[in-house]
Amino acid sequence: MTEPALAATSPVFTVDGQLVRDLGRDCVRLEVSEGVEGLRTLQAHFLATGAGATGPPGRGLHLDGRTVDLAKTIKVSIGPDTEQRFVFDGVVSAVEAVLDDPQPLVVVVHAEDALMRLRMSRGLRTFADVTDGAMAQEIATAHHLDADVFGGGPTYDLVQQLNQSDLAFLRERARLIQAEIWCTGRTLHFQPRTERDAPSLILSYPADVISLRLCADLSHQRHEVRVCGFSARGDEIIDAGAGREVIEAEVSGGRNGPALVKDALGPSVTFRIREVPHTTAQAEAWAKAEMLRRARQFVTATGVTRGTADMVVGSRLRLESVGPSFDGGGYYVTRVTHTFDVVSGFRTHFDAERPIVNEVS
Repeated sequence: MTEPALAATSPVFTVDGQLVRDLGRDCVRLEVSEGVEGLRTLQAHFLATGAGATGPPGRGLHLDGRTVDLAKTIKVSIGPDTEQRFVFDGVVSAVEAVLDDPQPLVVVVHAEDALMRLRMSRGLRTFADVTDGAMAQEIATAHHLDADVFGGGPTYDLVQQLNQSDLAFLRERARLIQAEIWCTGRTLHFQPRTERDAPSLILSYPADVISLRLCADLSHQRHEVRVCGFSARGDEIIDAGAGREVIEAEVSGGRNGPALVKDALGPSVTFRIREVPHTTAQAEAWAKAEMLRRARQFVTATGVTRGTADMVVGSRLRLESVGPSFDGGGYYVTRVTHTFDVVSGFRTHFDAERPIVNEVS
């Protein structure tokens, strides 16, 4: 089933729990964006001239704090009436007035989700005898957020947060073990992607997808990742590795990047040297995570749909009619930007990745 090229339904805005119809009426552009690293952001442009406004450079609409204001909560839903979904829930962080003669006055509102608290908090902490999930739990509690955190992974004797924002620190910890960060309402999630619950979608070109670019790239693939270090006491050499088996445990069929790069170029090993593990468990977890990161990015997809309100970071995609090597499921959405404007209507821009190309005869 196809949809019209222009979705005429405007976004719906709720401010401090109250529906504000004027914002939907005056919205000329909306952009809501999020990636696997966390922090969903909103940028909305509102025409500030019309009924009730004295006209630029006088008192424009949406600048007197009645419809929207700094520090107010804002929720946005978008999509056709029968498929409308909430795409943003956060707090207004900035308000701009844009005057550009002869253009009408425009008010631009910026907002961020609950991770804004972590972005704006910088400090020093020392964690002792903890996992990455336990550190995320402690930071969530410090910001009066609920937490849904990963219970596995290695235990660290000592970890220090040195003049980093809480968000930057958690992103670094997530990178080490290939976890993802996101917020739903006032709950901080710190989980591997296998634990992320998101809608599965089928998209076909050109019925659903307006434009799409697909790429299978061997340049960053390796057949093995090794992590080396010394024990905390310095009396034991640590050397752990991970190979194609970690990505083959996630997929069935197809040709994966680590296998293809070894066949094409021979043995290809990368050493992780930015961090030094102090236990074998740490080295094994980091090696596995780095292999997963590389292998999962073997095939990348960047596309635009006719407006897919159900799509979120973590959605699993099945792409159809996009070519023999790339058809099928297994795509994981890593970034989503929902947009609306008065020219194109509702659009969804996305990045996705997949660890395999199809077997072709």
